[in-house]
Amino acid sequence: MANKFVLTGNGIEIDYTIGANPSFPALTYKNGGNTKSFTPAEITTDQTYLGTLVSVPIFQTIDTGGTHFGFFLPQVQLTLGQSAPVTTIGVTESFGGPDSFPRRATTWQCVHLTGTAQEVIVPLLEPVHR
Repeated sequence: MANKFVLTGNGIEIDYTIGANPSFPALTYKNGGNTKSFTPAEITTDQTYLGTLVSVPIFQTIDTGGTHFGFFLPQVQLTLGQSAPVTTIGVTESFGGPDSFPRRATTWQCVHLTGTAQEVIVPLLEPVHR
């Protein structure tokens, strides 16, 4: 089963690896000059009929709102060392908070994502630096 996905679309770049050490970044999100990395504990995954929905908070405040990003991860059957092209969809949600002025409704923007899926060996320990 594929466990590493590299996806791009409309200026967004995603690098997501499933099953690594919980203290390592598992997902990196880039959009223009904005780069954020997330450990497995910071990533929400939901199993759906469309695939696994993977989502992360890009920016969030308790008073003025924020932005979330999510994408559907297709199930790709591969063996170690194989890769395959994938196409999926991502969604950016922007929402207002109780102190947003002017008030703003929640909006969603979809992005077409393409890239590769791979089956890789994931590190469980940090490399030793000498």
